[in-house]
Amino acid sequence: MRVVRALLTLVAVVLLALAATPWLDRVEPSWLPAVQALGRLWIVLAVAGIVLSVLARAWLACGANAVVIAVALVTILNVSNRPDCDAGQARLSVMTLNAYYAEADVDEIVAAVKSHDVDVLILNEVTEPMIAAISATEDGKRFTHRSGQTPEARDTDGSVILSRYPATRVDVPAGEAATFQQPAMSVDVDGTAVLVRAVHPMPPVSQWLEDWRGGLLELGQWQRANRGRPLVMAGDFNASSAHAAFRDAKRGMYDTAGLWPTATWPMDRLYPPFADIDHVLVRGLSVQDSGTEDISGADHRAVWADLRVCSR
Repeated sequence: MRVVRALLTLVAVVLLALAATPWLDRVEPSWLPAVQALGRLWIVLAVAGIVLSVLARAWLACGANAVVIAVALVTILNVSNRPDCDAGQARLSVMTLNAYYAEADVDEIVAAVKSHDVDVLILNEVTEPMIAAISATEDGKRFTHRSGQTPEARDTDGSVILSRYPATRVDVPAGEAATFQQPAMSVDVDGTAVLVRAVHPMPPVSQWLEDWRGGLLELGQWQRANRGRPLVMAGDFNASSAHAAFRDAKRGMYDTAGLWPTATWPMDRLYPPFADIDHVLVRGLSVQDSGTEDISGADHRAVWADLRVCSR
């Protein structure tokens, strides 16, 4: 029994070290960003560890597993920067989806647009044919303004902002980090100019690790340079609050996902999604409701938020 207790304690200490990795602001070794995103897994394993530790009377291991849960929760729970403002009448419903090389089901996208009465739709990995297919539907015709061109053929680069409100393109300074398309628009919401940015930095894989981190940091610099304006940043961030660079990118903004964000990726595996990397971040807007939608053909969940422009 003593050996069992020692093994349970060793495993708990290893779990604690893994759960603490989100506090490392670095990109090496190359597996680190992936491990940082596994907070939900560490919680599940820690709960199992507590059960086994109680049965074995391994109290030190039990305590270590409890700390694992607490540490992991800190990087998952969304508890800061909720907008402190009075909601006005001006409504802005936003939805974002990584369309997976434009293979996401157009009919389901349009159904979600109708269900949530979406005013601004942000799509990543989208193509011109897909945008045309959306625009050809009755509910897709609402989007009378768009941010610009996207690729014609299957590609990861394409991102677009589609708006039913009058909107004008906003130039975004070129950063040093390589990213996919990340356009911005100024959307006129009942007389209030709301700045909207589509987000899609590089993924945290070995060849793009520096660009991934740099792209997130540049998003943080950009949104803080536009402080004082109502702002939405939405898309596939390829990062969650478990990553220091994402925490910097959203500093001063609010993640509309609520207290316990729903995992949004991956949706095309035998195991359930484990990472909340798709976000709608806001500033100067009141959050009325939010949620996710499963769209066939996409490897991400769509994320939506029902917003109101702050009256003060």
